[in-house]
Amino acid sequence: MKNFHVPVNEVNFSLGLQFFNLLNHPNFDQPDGDIASPTFGTIINTVSVPTSIVGAFLGGDASPRMIQVKGTFTF
Repeated sequence: MKNFHVPVNEVNFSLGLQFFNLLNHPNFDQPDGDIASPTFGTIINTVSVPTSIVGAFLGGDASPRMIQVKGTFTF
């Protein structure tokens, strides 16, 4: 969060940025646990994308690239 002083009657402005999954790396699922399967022990899927931008039951760390900007005036 970066604070800026506005020269009008003690007004401050703060600006902040948050980045989630900035490099957009894939989020891999658990390895195949079925011993009878020929793909046993291999990761064959990625984690499904959450239903909302912040994530539903997965959290924001499993969501696609997201950038959040926050601005605050304090007086």
